[in-house]
Amino acid sequence: MEGMTDTPQRTQDEVAAALRAGRELGPEYDDAVAASLVERIDGTIDERVRHHVAQHTKDADRPGIPANTARFVLTLVFMGLSIPLTAIAGGTAGTVGVVVLWLGLVVFYLVSVLGLRR
Repeated sequence: MEGMTDTPQRTQDEVAAALRAGRELGPEYDDAVAASLVERIDGTIDERVRHHVAQHTKDADRPGIPANTARFVLTLVFMGLSIPLTAIAGGTAGTVGVVVLWLGLVVFYLVSVLGLRR
């Protein structure tokens, strides 16, 4: 953003240049020099406000738990449940039960993670 790269020194230099130009041009150009300076300052302020609002709007778009935290908790729950469920499925249904269980767990995890991205 062009306005966000302005330094206070650059702004101060512009104000000083406008004042010098006003002195050189004479009192009949004071209004024009002042209007030009006000436009430049207004533009800089508007740009900074837009940037500030955009930053806060972007942060506020997703209220609640951040997606990374939710994914991490979901992964921990998934890992914690997968071990006992695998043992139960292997003991009752054998290899086929383990394969079906893991297919279901993977589908559930993928659907949950993709749902968090929305």
